[in-house]
Amino acid sequence: MTYLLQFCGFSDPLQLFYLEQSALGTAASPTPSPEGPIPSGGLTPGAAAGPAFGGFRPFQLDDLLAWALDTARQRQWDPGLVQCTVLDCWLERAEAIRQWQRRLREEPADRLLVAGIGSQHDWQQRCEAMLRA
Repeated sequence: MTYLLQFCGFSDPLQLFYLEQSALGTAASPTPSPEGPIPSGGLTPGAAAGPAFGGFRPFQLDDLLAWALDTARQRQWDPGLVQCTVLDCWLERAEAIRQWQRRLREEPADRLLVAGIGSQHDWQQRCEAMLRA
């Protein structure tokens, strides 16, 4: 299976929560942390559909990788493939990532950089759901 990592833009924590809920279709609440990623919370392994979303401030490889591996564990994805996806993306998009980091520093303190990870099928479902809305 192939995993796709996308950087979606900036959001406040409440909007990220709504994004997570629309992706999950559940009423589970996230487990916010004072810094670092805000992960999708309350997932039953294998139960979630669609890409997983997380918010980051600061936006650093260690936080992104920890979130992606936690998501892989929760969704019973191959952690080795997820790790390769994150590392390859980080290296291949180094300049774009520096731009995201620079823009994040210019955003208000409560704003997060939102990233999403999922299989091709997860992203396809998400896009089709948006077109039906």
